Parts: sequence; structure tokens; C-alpha cells
Amino acid sequence: MLKSFTMVRMQPGIERDEFDDRWCAHTRDYALRDPREISLNRLVLFDEPPAGQSAEFVGIAENHWPDRAALDDAVRWYATPEGIEHNRDLEAFMDIANSPTFLVDTEVEVSEARGIAWKSGRGHG
Repeated sequence: MLKSFTMVRMQPGIERDEFDDRWCAHTRDYALRDPREISLNRLVLFDEPPAGQSAEFVGIAENHWPDRAALDDAVRWYATPEGIEHNRDLEAFMDIANSPTFLVDTEVEVSEARGIAWKSGRGHG
């Protein structure tokens, strides 16, 4: 499994509550059906910062892909008319260009009870 994590920024001029509502609605209306290769789409909405402070990011989008080929298929899908429409809706409220995405193929859980547990990647299996 391959995971992607996008550190999400809002478009300027959007209120936080509106952003949260639009992001959840976009995920329901677009991301749950397009592209089909995604096996999990999780939104993590950060708490708002204290009054007078601003946050660089407002949340994390976590996506799970069965493998690299599925992610590559999805990237190609975004060049189709449906993919372009998907991104047009997203870009209306999310600053995609300044929301970096990271790919994860190795995951390790470390706890006192279980020690080091490789969940995926080089030490897994």
C-alpha cells in the first residue's frame, strides 16, 4: 500500500467554517467516486489557532492507494475532462499549488508494549 499526505492550505479570502464545509462536501461529491483507485480518503481538520494567530496549514488529506500503479493511473485521470472538473472545484477553496504532498511507503509503530513494529516498507514481512 502507498499513502499520500497533503498538508492543506486554504485559498485566501475564504472563512475557515466555509473551507471546512466545502472540503467535506467536495470529498463526498467528488473524491469518493473520482478517481476510483483511492482505497481511503481521510480528512484531518486542525483546530483553529488562538485569536490573533494564523495557521500555515488547516488540515491533512490522507489517501491510500493499493500500489504505485494505482496512484499513477489517478495522476493520468486528472488530465481527463472529469479530472479537470474535479480540480476546478477543489481549487475554488483549496490552495493546491501551495499544499505539499508527501508519499509514504514505510510505516513503523513504536510502543512500549510491542517495541518496533514494521507495518510496511523495508522491515515489513
